Amino acid sequence: MKYKDRIDKIVADLSPELKKLAKDIHDNPELGLEEFKACAWQVELIKKYGFDVETGVADIPTAFVASYKGDKPGPVIGMISEYDCLPEIGHACGHNLIAMMGVGSGLGMKEFIDEFGGEVRIYGTPAEENAGAKIPMAKAGLFDDCDAVMQVHPSCMDTDSWNTSAIDALSVEFRGKPSHAAAAPEIGINALDAMILLFNAVALMRQQTTEDTRIHGVITDGGVVPGIIPDYTKADFYTRAHRAKDAIALTYRLMDAAKGAALATGCEVNFIRDPEAIYVDTISNQVLSRRATDYMEELGFKPQRFEGQYVGGSTDLGNVSYIAPSIHLSCKIGDSPDGSQFGVHTYYFTERAGTDEAMEVCLGYIKGLIATGIDLLTEPEFLAEIKEEFSHIND
Repeated sequence: MKYKDRIDKIVADLSPELKKLAKDIHDNPELGLEEFKACAWQVELIKKYGFDVETGVADIPTAFVASYKGDKPGPVIGMISEYDCLPEIGHACGHNLIAMMGVGSGLGMKEFIDEFGGEVRIYGTPAEENAGAKIPMAKAGLFDDCDAVMQVHPSCMDTDSWNTSAIDALSVEFRGKPSHAAAAPEIGINALDAMILLFNAVALMRQQTTEDTRIHGVITDGGVVPGIIPDYTKADFYTRAHRAKDAIALTYRLMDAAKGAALATGCEVNFIRDPEAIYVDTISNQVLSRRATDYMEELGFKPQRFEGQYVGGSTDLGNVSYIAPSIHLSCKIGDSPDGSQFGVHTYYFTERAGTDEAMEVCLGYIKGLIATGIDLLTEPEFLAEIKEEFSHIND
């Protein structure tokens, strides 16, 4: 690793402030689009180091873009920060640590930008769990001139940057006619029957879908009391597939099944869907991923290499990955109490994300991102390889 001693010192000097940032965000969990404290704490720290910061970008109050430019031209490198929590269980996805790594790697690049030129940006991207702020930020053109975008996500294992599936969302409403369930059921139209029929259709549909597809659904409104024929029901569904076009096609199949359920039961059906809000698949740039993963190995980590395979899960970084070469490494922050792997979105992960041990792991990954960023600034042939791979993203 070039400049190892300098990188070590930079990260050591930043460490107290970065740990405090991660701890403060962890102990004050805020849901997506409500991360006012987390946003303010990051902006305050970043400004302290001389970055220009624009808040409220893409009309999102808790989003920001911080930038630091050198006096010489060069690549534009983006570091991603996330900081929203999950309902009830807090930072069970470790986004407080993503903020720490995004801010830390961006700040750590500053003196190398002074030396070699170029620009480093820290992207504050809210609401990854519920609204996908990277999607409107991408539509607003905020990533258009980036040469590379890097992010690390806490996990139960160290990995290179795998590809993630696309996810589309659909809400289905059925409307029927209420009636007394005992005295006059024959004049009612049962919206719950339509919903149950739809879920049975989905269960059968799964037999005729490809290996990479998934359909998840929950009934959010199933009626009021057993004595009244339900006149309104609602369910929320996710469809997933490796590629966005296949997830969208599956959503349309789901809509056709709902129309059939409505026809069979005499109900009316309504769909709520925002086609602009789909989390598309993440296409990880493997040239960039291999370099960053090599540095993680050099730093003593033992990342599993998926080399562009698709692995479960979805992220709004996918929408960025079609605009700029992007990677999304994973860092292991611990094991479950019985020694087995533990997954995100669990109470134990929430606890683990607030520990000093997890933060020490993240400091190591910050070093790897800085080292990769230096290579982007100083090795034109490396950047050219990244761009060559990116040019085939739609093949």
